[in-house]
Amino acid sequence: MKKTKLIKFFFTTLFFIILINNFSHGSVNFNSFANKQTSYLDFLLLKLENKLVNRVGILSSQMLPSRVQYSHVGIEITYDKKHEKIFIEVQAIMDKRRYTKKKYKQKLSDCNIVRNLIFYQKIGYKFFTQKRDLYLSEELMEKIFRESFLSNLTLNDNEIKFLLKNMLVKVNVIHPVNKTNLVCSGNVNDFELQ
Repeated sequence: MKKTKLIKFFFTTLFFIILINNFSHGSVNFNSFANKQTSYLDFLLLKLENKLVNRVGILSSQMLPSRVQYSHVGIEITYDKKHEKIFIEVQAIMDKRRYTKKKYKQKLSDCNIVRNLIFYQKIGYKFFTQKRDLYLSEELMEKIFRESFLSNLTLNDNEIKFLLKNMLVKVNVIHPVNKTNLVCSGNVNDFELQ
């Protein structure tokens, strides 16, 4: 009888040790995620990237094309801690099927239109002349950027100005047929990227 009680005690104790070990191991993993803190900068970069990725759809093919048509647009955001700069790179690949048939060479306006549509949802160029439309000014661009990307964040005016000054955009328009690239870059709300 003592032997069976001892065996029962042994297996019961072993069972509780295994149960507690598994439970504490599981909670350690969960707690390690629950106790991690995210920096405000990481949160801001993630929000910015999500918003931009959602907006690239504005560059999808049009039924009646009024601008260059793109088959793929990708966005990458990086933060350079040393120089305290946020780099946003946009890769826009022109539609191969369309530009195999139609001869077209990329222009600086194409580069700026990609930036304008993604960030400000406005073309910023006149339809027929392809000259810069003064309606989309730097002031309007800053206002749209604040409302679209920085709303619902607890940032003061100085922090927003700092972000705008240190947020650089590089747009790469890639021609898939003749394999040429047109690159323009500048601050996120520069009137025109160069």
